[in-house]
Order: sequence, then structure tokens, then C-alpha cells
Amino acid sequence: MRLQVVISEMGVGGAEKMVVECLRDGAARGDELALLGAPGQLDEGLRGLPIRRRGLPTSRSAPALLRSLGIVTRVTRGFRPDLVHSHNVKVTAVARFGTQLAAPFARPPLLTTFHGVPLEEEDQAVKLLRLADLVVCVSEDLKGHLEEKGFPPQKLAVIPNGVPDPTPLSAVRRAEIDAELGLDTEAEVVSIVGRLVPQKAHERFLQAAAAVKEKRPKAKFLVVGDGERRGELEGLASKLDLDQTVLFTGIRSDAADVIARSDLLVFSSVWEGLSIAALEALARGVPVVSTDVAGARELLTSGAGAIVPHEADALAAAISDALGDPAARERMGAEGRRLHSERFSVARMNQGYRELYEQLLSR
Repeated sequence: MRLQVVISEMGVGGAEKMVVECLRDGAARGDELALLGAPGQLDEGLRGLPIRRRGLPTSRSAPALLRSLGIVTRVTRGFRPDLVHSHNVKVTAVARFGTQLAAPFARPPLLTTFHGVPLEEEDQAVKLLRLADLVVCVSEDLKGHLEEKGFPPQKLAVIPNGVPDPTPLSAVRRAEIDAELGLDTEAEVVSIVGRLVPQKAHERFLQAAAAVKEKRPKAKFLVVGDGERRGELEGLASKLDLDQTVLFTGIRSDAADVIARSDLLVFSSVWEGLSIAALEALARGVPVVSTDVAGARELLTSGAGAIVPHEADALAAAISDALGDPAARERMGAEGRRLHSERFSVARMNQGYRELYEQLLSR
């Protein structure tokens, strides 16, 4: 099969990690592969694979979208894909019109994975996603949102994100992380992993940290990631007297190891699709505390963590309760490992997409 994947960019995020896993799977199956998207850090995960690679503009301006349309059209004419798989909303329009221009009488089917958008963008998302032949939502919550907006249910499917089976964190590696980050071996580590952007609402995490440190003096809070809000959030941490409690690590290529070193992983987000970082925590037996966002109920209601309102006080209470109850954390961790094995493995995700590819090609 000739598979063409289109994504805005290969930065550090859940959608990009999913692209890496799907392309690795396609290469292992002998597919011919093409990837279109702006270069980014996660291109490293594709090194050595036989993939036709072409960049796209990073800007979302109208001229940049037109340039992207031209690139998709030219690559499609040369590569002649059997199927096109795009990720998220605006790229879906570029992929659809580009392939239509390249092959007006034999357009390859277009499958789009929907990873979620802010509430105020859902109406526009519904309009653009209609351009796909099939839309795969990464959680049942997202599928429900689209159906409520009038999206045709027969054009929807759900395949949860998946992550690989983890390598256990060795004592040596744990000690290395502690040394790199200046952590005491007995520190209670609470991490948040993600881009420093408004969607993630890191201010709630910092406000919760300020409340927890009064009760749990051994607690250390790691902010893993980078982004447009870093300076603002570092300023807020200082204002909250958290300079000795919170560490901004920046982007870490070993974020999964940092998660494994953590006692808790926290999400303070305004919205999510189905967080890859949360899945990495479950796979490693690390409990998750999350605000009530799409996907969280599917991950946590069976006991792998806690779902709380979008309030710093609620986050702080849940963090304090979990840190104070090691036995409960052990139970949550065991449930997380079970969920990963049964529902959120990368093998299950890849097989789900393969079956949908075959369905589209047989139409």
C-alpha cells in the first residue's frame, strides 16, 4: 500500500507521536510511505525509515495554506498514494483539495484523525472535517461532541491513542534523573508534561503546587515542556514563592523516563483529546490526576487516577490525597498498567488503523 500522511508539523505532541508509531508500523508491513509536514523534533523517530519526506510551511496564513496546497498536489501526483491519512482540522482541507487537484477522477480516500480543538473552534472543525471520507476520533468524548454538532455518525470511528510497552526504569537511570534535576532521592515528584500554551492551563498546576507544598514539604513539581507561556509561568512561580519547589525542565527527549520517576502525573488542561503523556503514565503504573476533559473519563474512571473540576483547589486536594496514600497510588498504578495492556497499546492502535485502511480501500 502507498500511504501518504499529512500533518501540520512534526513538533513535540501527541498527534506527532502517533504519526511516528503509525509510520513505523507501515514500514514494518512493507508499505510505501510519504510524510508531508513541517520538520520537527519527532522526525528523529523516523530516522532510517524509507519515507518520502516533504516539508510544509509552518504559518497558518492564507498564503501559507496555498503553498501547502501546491506541495500536497505535486507530491500526490508523483507519489500516487492509495490512501491519505491527515491529522486534525485545517490540514484535512489541504489534504482533500490537494489530492482532488492531483487526481480529480481518481482521488484516493482520505482518513482524518481528530485530536480535538478548543470549544470555540468546534463549529468550524465540523465543517472542515466533512471533507474527509472517514474521521477517527481519539476518544468517545470527541466522537460525542461531533455527533452533537450534527456530524454524520456513519463517517465517524473511534481508535484510542496507544503507546509502546515501556522499559522499566532502572535504579541507575532513576539516580541519573535525580542528579540531573537536583531531586532528593526521597522527593515526592509531581509532574506535568506538555506544551506551555493556554490550553494546558499551567497556572492551575502552579497554584495547586503552592497549596500542596505547605502540607507536603518533600513534594517537588516538574514542568516538562516549553512554549509561548514559559516566561509568564516562571514569573508566576516566583510570585507564588515556588522557586525551590517547582522546576521548569524544558523539552526532554526522555520525558517518558521523567514520568516513570514521578509519583503523580497531573493535567490541568482546559481541553484534551486523549493525552499521550497520560497513556505513558498508565503504562508505567504512575497515577494520573486530571481536570475533567475529553478522554479523562475513559482513562481514569476505573481507578487509575482522579478526575477533578477545573479549579486549583480541587487539583491540590487530589494531589495531597494521593501523595499521602502510597497504597492507593499502588492500586491506581496497577489499574493503569491493566488499561494500557488491554486498551491503549500501540499494537492495538496500529491494528485498528490498518483495519480502517482496508475498509476504505475496499469501497
